[in-house]
Amino acid sequence: MTLVANRSLLYSWMAAAMSFAFASSCGLLDGPDENDTNKPKPRVYTHAGDTQGTTYLIKYHGDLELEQTVIDSVLEVVDVEFNLWRPKSRINQVNAYQGGDELFMFVDSSRLWSVIWSRSIDLFEASQGAFDPTVHPLVELWGFGLSKRGNVKEADVELILPNVGLTMDRIDLEEIEVDRIYESTYVRKGNPNTSIDFNGIAQGLTVDLLADALWSKGIFNFMVEVGGEVKCQGLRSDGQPWRIAIDLPIDQLDGLEERKLQSIVAVKDAAICTSGNYRKFYEEDGIRRSHTISPFTGYPVQHSLLSATIHAVDAATADALATACMVWGPEEGKQFIEAYRAENEFERIEALFIYATENGAMETWQTLGWDLVLTPD
Repeated sequence: MTLVANRSLLYSWMAAAMSFAFASSCGLLDGPDENDTNKPKPRVYTHAGDTQGTTYLIKYHGDLELEQTVIDSVLEVVDVEFNLWRPKSRINQVNAYQGGDELFMFVDSSRLWSVIWSRSIDLFEASQGAFDPTVHPLVELWGFGLSKRGNVKEADVELILPNVGLTMDRIDLEEIEVDRIYESTYVRKGNPNTSIDFNGIAQGLTVDLLADALWSKGIFNFMVEVGGEVKCQGLRSDGQPWRIAIDLPIDQLDGLEERKLQSIVAVKDAAICTSGNYRKFYEEDGIRRSHTISPFTGYPVQHSLLSATIHAVDAATADALATACMVWGPEEGKQFIEAYRAENEFERIEALFIYATENGAMETWQTLGWDLVLTPD
């Protein structure tokens, strides 16, 4: 019995599971030849729609067009496995499982559970618990999930906190292999009240899967976006880098139709994801409750960090790191992301924080390589 835990194998597992041919993002990219003036301008394709309670947008160019059914199949497999709003999804079955002597057994035909579980454990440990999918019961308690918000008392939080923490004694997932051939997956719960929520990484994972689908079909110049999480490869049809807007983290005012932008950055063969508290919140007794719940305290975070934008090789990592930074807050978040990027240079981590000062103004902090990597040409 073994759980796939080697990070270098994660996305090759993912590609194989989805029947996509894995290819390294370090390979040569087919982009427009700016010296060939006679070469016809490549055709631009766009796919857009709704998914995971938000929207998706895919843009690419070239001679090949990806069938919509391929996109739909990727979105559906993520949805059926990890969507908490889908009553019969696998994650809801896992959360309903009470543990005890019996294991929760299933055949993971998508092989996505081993990928998301292994990556979540890595990032849970690297962030010292700031990124934690087992925060799910606290999300429900505070009314940011399926449950209706009630009058939360300190005793309610204290009752739930012992169930939180992505550790083997609370919840564990393993795969059963016979002669190195996968047979099934099982979940064991040591704590029947522990439950999981992959919303802090699932949209990024979806972006990576869609990018793999494009690559496997020979499409090497594209932009994939799901709910604001983005991955770009190659160049636009005009030969320029893909340009992605980063929102200014302000409340959406009534009647305000135009987005307020902090900056526009060039994303080259990488992902960029943002987490923020400026849109998902509610106010109660004059106190703003953020949708980011601290797995340490059990309460919505209350600090001055308004948004964290992370650049990384893959979107799942960028998505989860942005979530962890929003849990830590501005100062501890800086320390965390600097330490993480120093230990994981191959992941090409850069970060941009936008935070509020004591006088209500907004200021930014960024890693040293941010401008070098993301400044438009």
